[in-house]
Order: sequence, then structure tokens, then C-alpha cells
Amino acid sequence: MKICFFTGSRAEYGLIKDIFKELKKKNFHVDLVVSGSHFLREYGFSYKEILSDNIKISKSIRINLKRTTSYNITKMFAKTVEKINLYLKKKKFDLFVVVGDRYETFAASIAAYINNIPICHFHGGELSFNSLDDNFRHSISKLSKIHFVAHKNYKKRLLQLGENKNNIIISGGLGADAVKKVEIYSKDKLKEILKISKVYKKLIVVNYYPEIHTLKKSEESLTSIFKTILHFKNVCFVFTLPSIDTNVDIFKKKIIDFSLNNQNCKVFANLGQKKYFSLLNSSNLMLGNSSSGILEMPSFAKYTLNIGERQKGRIFSKSIIQTEPNPKSLIKNINKYIDKISRFKNPFYKSNTIRIIMNKFIQMKKNRNLLNNYKEFLDIK
Repeated sequence: MKICFFTGSRAEYGLIKDIFKELKKKNFHVDLVVSGSHFLREYGFSYKEILSDNIKISKSIRINLKRTTSYNITKMFAKTVEKINLYLKKKKFDLFVVVGDRYETFAASIAAYINNIPICHFHGGELSFNSLDDNFRHSISKLSKIHFVAHKNYKKRLLQLGENKNNIIISGGLGADAVKKVEIYSKDKLKEILKISKVYKKLIVVNYYPEIHTLKKSEESLTSIFKTILHFKNVCFVFTLPSIDTNVDIFKKKIIDFSLNNQNCKVFANLGQKKYFSLLNSSNLMLGNSSSGILEMPSFAKYTLNIGERQKGRIFSKSIIQTEPNPKSLIKNINKYIDKISRFKNPFYKSNTIRIIMNKFIQMKKNRNLLNNYKEFLDIK
């Protein structure tokens, strides 16, 4: 059974690498196609993390992106389809594996679908508002034959999209599973690696992305975050830069410029999974609107102050606190939650996630009829 995995970002790779390694151990033939932000300097050259894990990159698809305008991202989308199509033409894969909701993942899925390769999609059925990712995710789900979802509610949503219940497996969240497996650095070691001064006893992670349909409001919220940071001179704020999205260049420049002028701020384009999870573990709080605050931060027993509507529609742990994007509310909630340990469970964690996934892959290997790419739209009765 020949399987092709696709990754277009560091976050995607972090979610699929354990499955990839496990399949290799079980003597599956697995290829890894790497594209998107992995090869862009401004996003940290994250392909190096793959190489450091001793995983062979079967195909590198390098796409230049000088600006993140909608026009340029559309061009990059088209190029991704074209180049993956050329690769798939030379190979005969039985399954094409993708995760998430990125536009480059959607591009790769279109190429696989037209080449009549069954698609296996992880993390379908979820909702996130005010971003292009939401409709990309649903579109990928409609192209896919096999689905691994993080929660039973997400299975219901795929049923609503007309998918076959027999092809939807509730596996739990890949991020929540990965948290339990990564060996993390101690706080002192992490500070040494990230060059964070020992004078800062408390750390707050800031992951804030633009909301596509309310860009001006997002910029105002980012300004509120900056004003809030000025109130906490004795806390170190660690920014991770947003991934490729329309007009994200504006946000990146604002974050970098602000951090250069404030000693208690650090900015990183790409930390890699081990350093990133170590940062979440060592931090006191997360602030922003990243899916990481919803899917992974609860596993570290820390609170997330969620801003805006980008993650609206996802299932929230009770450790996710919806916060108004103004300095008064942000300061109040930081003071309230910065020293608190969350006692709430991560709703996406299952103790046997990888075993559930592997059992399905072994089943597909034994019964190739499961990989018949024909599928009907099933109406809800």
C-alpha cells in the first residue's frame, strides 16, 4: 500500500509526523511531499525540522511568495496544484493523506482528487470563523473518502455534509495526542535556548492572526494587545508569527516593530514542535486567537484568553476564556488567570489516538475495497 503524506506548514507536520513514523515501522510505503511555508525564510525554514527528525522528504515543492495579497496567494495556490499534479502523475499512490484547512492543503487535495487518489483527511468537521480556512476545510472534507475527526460533534458535522458514517473515525485531536509524547525542555533550559532573560519569572505566549473579513478590527485588537503589554513590564511576552494568510505581512511587520522597541517581547517565526510545546508548558497563559490555544493549551493545564471570532465554532475547554479586545478587559483577565492552573480536561484528548488511526490503516491495507474512490452524497434522514 503506497501512501503519500502532504504538509504545507510546520503545524501540519507536527500533527502527522507520529503517524508517518508509525506507518514506516509497520512497513507501509510512505512518501512525504513538503511545500507551502516550509521553504520560506520568513517562516523559519521549517523543512529543517523534518530533516532533523531523520524523515526523508520525497518531494520538495518550493513556491515563492513575496507578498501575501489575495492575488499572490491565488497564484501560489495554482502553482501548488500544478507541481503536485506533476508528481502524482509519476507515482501510483493508493492514498493521499492531508491534515487541516490550509489553502495549500486544499490545492494538494484538488490535485489528488482529479488524479483519482482517495484522500484521507484529519481534523475535518471543525468550524473557525472569519478566516478562509473554514471553507477550505469543508471543501477538503467533501473531496475526501476517509475522515479522522477530533470529536464526536465534528463527526455529526461531516454527516451533515453528506459523508458516510462508516468512513468517519473519531480519533481525538492529533495535537492533544502529540503533547503527551514530546520530550520538553525545562523552563531554565528553554529560556537559555530562546535567550529569554532570567529576570522574567512569568511568560505569556501571544498567537494573534488577522481575521480576514474584519481586518481593520483585527489591527485595532493587535494595537490593544500592544497597549496591554506596556502595562506588564515584568512579564515576558513571546510572539509566534502568524502563518501565510491574506495580508498577514501587515501584522508581521507590526509585531516585529513593536517587539524591537520593547525588551520584554520576543518574536519567533518557527520554534519547531519541541520548543513550542516546551514554551506552552513553561508559560503562564496564552493570549490571541490561534487554534493552538483551543486544541493544545488545555493539555498543559493553562488558560487561554481568546480574542475575536476566529475560533468561534470550535468546542472550547472551560480553560478558554473569551475576552474583549480592549486593554481594560485584557489587563483584568491577565491578572485574574496568569497564576491559575486549569483543572479542566482537554476535550480533544484520547489516550489511544494513534492506535485507533493505525487500526484503520491496517484495515485499509487488508481490504482495498475501502479505498474505492467512489462516494455518494448521503442525505440526513
